[in-house]
Amino acid sequence: MKAVVDTRFFIDSLIVGDHRFQNWSRTTLQTLQKTGSSGIIPSIVIHEFYQFLLKNLGKDVAELQTNNVLKLDFEVANLDVPIAVEAAKFRCEYAELPTADAVIAATGIVLGCDYVLTDDRHIRQVREVKTKWI
Repeated sequence: MKAVVDTRFFIDSLIVGDHRFQNWSRTTLQTLQKTGSSGIIPSIVIHEFYQFLLKNLGKDVAELQTNNVLKLDFEVANLDVPIAVEAAKFRCEYAELPTADAVIAATGIVLGCDYVLTDDRHIRQVREVKTKWI
């Protein structure tokens, strides 16, 4: 199993008081760190996550929680040319798709992921990408 992790997954895991979701997200993270599985975090997700935490909870929380995410046994995928081109194609095809969401979806396609962990309506509209949520 190979999955791209969207910003909403990390934010909801940290902020939302839904214990069912927190248990599911914890199990999902553990599964993605096992041998034979792979979790991928697009670098734009790090940007969005840090920005959200900095704005809402302050610098110390942003630094701590971002470092916790970076300690996961996941690959961080930087925006490269193939991902940028695929994201541009998505932005042309899906007029309402924000650039960051296009990059997240494109990362999944270019890196051959099985799905994107998200409930974001923008990413869910991209027919080329499968999504998964609780």
